[in-house]
Amino acid sequence: MARSDPQVNFRLPEHTLERFKEETQKDRRTLTAQLTMIIEEWLVKRASKEAES
Repeated sequence: MARSDPQVNFRLPEHTLERFKEETQKDRRTLTAQLTMIIEEWLVKRASKEAES
């Protein structure tokens, strides 16, 4: 991901962020890489559900 990509800021409950950080470390990914993967997978899943309808 290039630095020219838009930056997004949002709030998470502290306990959720801590758990998320732990999981990203297990997968050896950055927070950004993990979030990108999760969002992209969700978008693909959503598109397939809409195509089935």
